[in-house]
Amino acid sequence: MHNYRIRTARFQFIVSFFSSLLLFAAMQIFFWFVPSDHALLISALSFFCSFLIQFVLETNALTKDYRLLLDHLDSIDLFVKTLSSGKLSARMNVESGGAISHVEQSLNELADKIDTQVKSLQRLVDENVQMNVKVKNEAVTAERQRLARDLHDAVSQQLFALSMLASAAEKTIHSNPDLAAENIADVSDIARKAQGEMRALLLHLRPVRLNNESLDRGLERLIRELDGKTMIHFEASIDPVPGLTKGVENHLFRLSQEALSNALRHSEATRVVLSLHEKDQLVTLTVFDNGQGFDPKQEKVASYGLKTMKERAEEIGGHFMLATHEGEGTSIHIRVPIHREEKGI
Repeated sequence: MHNYRIRTARFQFIVSFFSSLLLFAAMQIFFWFVPSDHALLISALSFFCSFLIQFVLETNALTKDYRLLLDHLDSIDLFVKTLSSGKLSARMNVESGGAISHVEQSLNELADKIDTQVKSLQRLVDENVQMNVKVKNEAVTAERQRLARDLHDAVSQQLFALSMLASAAEKTIHSNPDLAAENIADVSDIARKAQGEMRALLLHLRPVRLNNESLDRGLERLIRELDGKTMIHFEASIDPVPGLTKGVENHLFRLSQEALSNALRHSEATRVVLSLHEKDQLVTLTVFDNGQGFDPKQEKVASYGLKTMKERAEEIGGHFMLATHEGEGTSIHIRVPIHREEKGI
């Protein structure tokens, strides 16, 4: 801005000087034909007045135009950042006339196209969910059969071993207490392993998508279950978000599960907070833990899971953001634009 003012002042000084000089010459020619005792004084005053008025007015006008241009550029920059943050419903106020108005109109048209593409993307996700219902049901049946085989092969054998060891300990508890103690220790170890097997199998049975419940109810149920079965304290701030398609709801529910799973497995946290809110046609999902955090540039263990979450958010036109520092916990923010059906508006 400072350099522009210097260049503008220099340019206007030259223009004003030469135009005033032309006025001075014209007045001298006039007084040549109409002699006057004060001809030189009048011409000089006319020169200086003309120079001063032109210089001040033209410089202010150009500076004002430059400020208007800067305001337009700032508005365009803010609009682009707003679109990048995921608020695709934003539009610029297009002023009539001028080259900038054409740029603003083009940006609005580009935002319309992006918004339409996101709607189509979300609709495609929803259609894929509906198309895959039968396939998923068949996969559930096959998984149940596999779990039944695992129960028979692993847990049933461990229970049989428990029964044999307990029987042996009962028979030798008086005649050979040391051997009975060894058998009881083996019983405790095998029981602990069987408990681990059962917990692993139950985790596989946990649904990875919503069935016939809304997203907010599904998240509240998930938080209640985790809060009662772990040493971590869970908090939730969940608002109902009506009008979401099933595809978007299922993706957000799965993203919540993955974020909570990462917190349980890696964070060593004592407190986890999940929030779901709607604002300005955006649904925002946030999962925070007060754990150990990590350096995202160096951490490779969780990189694959975070990459999967980012891709899953982008599948529904969302924006994924990770904030973490070593020793300061981790926050995951996901923002998704809401496109409600006409009948739901």
